[in-house]
Amino acid sequence: MTPQDFEIRLRAQVDFPSPSRVATEIIALARDPEIEMSKVAHAIGRDPAMTAKILRIANSAFYAQRRPSQSLRQALVIIGLNAALTLALSFSLVSSVRALRAVGIDYPRFWRRTLLAATAARAFAESSKASNVEDIVLAALLQDIGVLAIDRAARDFYSKLAQPATHADWIAYETRELGRDHSTYTAMLLRSWNLPDRIWQAVEASHVPQTVPADTDSGQFARCVALGSDLAEAVLATERPAALTAVAQRAMSLLGMSSEAFTEVVSRVMSLIPETEALYETSILATDDADNLLAEARELLAVRNLHALQEVSNLQATTSVLLTRTEEAEDASRRDALTGALNRAWLDRLLDREFTQAVVFGRDLSIAHVDIDRFKAINDKFGAQAGDRILKNCAEKLQSCVRGSDLVARYSGEEFMVVLPGADRDIARQVAQRILNAVNDANPDPADEPARITVSIGLATYTTRQRFASTLALLEAADHALYAAKLCGRNRFEAFEDLSSTARAGSAAR
Repeated sequence: MTPQDFEIRLRAQVDFPSPSRVATEIIALARDPEIEMSKVAHAIGRDPAMTAKILRIANSAFYAQRRPSQSLRQALVIIGLNAALTLALSFSLVSSVRALRAVGIDYPRFWRRTLLAATAARAFAESSKASNVEDIVLAALLQDIGVLAIDRAARDFYSKLAQPATHADWIAYETRELGRDHSTYTAMLLRSWNLPDRIWQAVEASHVPQTVPADTDSGQFARCVALGSDLAEAVLATERPAALTAVAQRAMSLLGMSSEAFTEVVSRVMSLIPETEALYETSILATDDADNLLAEARELLAVRNLHALQEVSNLQATTSVLLTRTEEAEDASRRDALTGALNRAWLDRLLDREFTQAVVFGRDLSIAHVDIDRFKAINDKFGAQAGDRILKNCAEKLQSCVRGSDLVARYSGEEFMVVLPGADRDIARQVAQRILNAVNDANPDPADEPARITVSIGLATYTTRQRFASTLALLEAADHALYAAKLCGRNRFEAFEDLSSTARAGSAAR
């Protein structure tokens, strides 16, 4: 049978479900540029089960609202009309298609993979700040129904495929037997159902997303759908660590995603799985398996960072042998010209190193974000020379208060960062108090007003009990604590772990 003959048979089959009447009405509403909330509420409200699901998702981890939605209209306001239409459509279409039973396919695995792909696509879309997140989720949810359609058109087609079969096995087998894979037939079905063009076009390109320009919305759309499929396959793979590594590399290639961001995506997927299971009334992953997956993703991050650190270490060793006469010049390049503290570039590199070692070896790591109080006012009143002198003096005082293994760097302007490897919360507090005392004791005669300064300090500590996902998260925690110290009157320190959840949220929102 030629691909053309098979396509004709596929179009002519009568036992593959079409969208329900409610779904058809929702599709029509989605194409209306002047859509009204009352029409959407009326359409969704005709299906009590769908209404309950929309309310549940508005109050779930997907949207994380402080006040629960009590009515369908409130839920629609929170989710947004287009997103609500897309979600309602996904519930309706999936409920219809799930009534099918495939031949030659591991059907439970097929649906676990489908829901994982949709959940993962959401996490990739959120991480990359893509638009139309719910459309991406719908495309990912429906991207493999062409497999079921092929099965309905030729009931023995997949029975010849060796089991267990992966997604790549499906594609290779379909291409060999039909001349094209299921993405083409899925796109054809979605287009016949009058779904928006961006959905079926993303599905059509989901196996070759690199063919769509990366700097376009459609390119980003297709990449998120493809990566959602890849991550779902990796989660269900027998050799999961190797599969996760491959997906992390592809995420870097397609979206420029760092190892840290990929680990956060996996963590987000794990947090959303319980909600997805409840919405679609099925089981995706056992609790132990979900915990193992997250641990494997974190291990992948640590191994990749250690590999990078090893490469840096090897390069430094070679350089030290070949360029011993340039050591002073190299040291100067690492330091801020005015204060002599480490510069920002070296702070970023060394902090990444210390953070990786803390994660891998279970060590404590503390940082102190130090800011000179009211520096701009002093600089404006007494001039740049007085400001430079204050910055130099402050750097010297910080250096005098730390150990030889600690790092003092100029973070920006009048801000410094002190990195304390191996320091727990108590040691960090002692260092912070020592810094405050040293700065205050150094203030000269009150008549020398320009030289009198105080500092505010924000502390954050990584421990095995209080973990942070990345160095950026640790820096943000210290920044929140610094902001709290400013609010409490300056010339003091505050620790992130002491802040209330309200104070943390207020700091994050500033």
